[in-house]
Amino acid sequence: MKRLLFFILVISMGYFTSCQKDDTTKPNSTKSIIDTWKVVEQSQTFGTQNYNTDISKDTSSSSKIIIDNFFNFGLGHFIHATQSGQTLTISNAVLDGYIFNGTGNISSNYNTITWNFSFEDGNGPENATATYTRM
Repeated sequence: MKRLLFFILVISMGYFTSCQKDDTTKPNSTKSIIDTWKVVEQSQTFGTQNYNTDISKDTSSSSKIIIDNFFNFGLGHFIHATQSGQTLTISNAVLDGYIFNGTGNISSNYNTITWNFSFEDGNGPENATATYTRM
């Protein structure tokens, strides 16, 4: 009887210690771009800029997002973009006297966004690129 109880105890310990807890510390990156991102941005006027930005859901529309600190204007300075699948679109977004237009392509693993956009401040449009990397 003691052997049977010992055997059941050993089997039970192996069963309970073999389960792993799911990691819920980050959003599911395969389905969402809602997160903080490291940005490397390049334009002729401003050169290379390195900064962080936050992407959040726009509660007014299921297809829109908010990009806070866009173009390194500082927290609280944001634009709206539309998400369709793995493409983001900025259309005539006005921020601090600039008008922005362009697209961002979300990588298949949702860990990188590659942007091509233009900005206009009244002196003619200029093109810029940016790479967002999930932090």
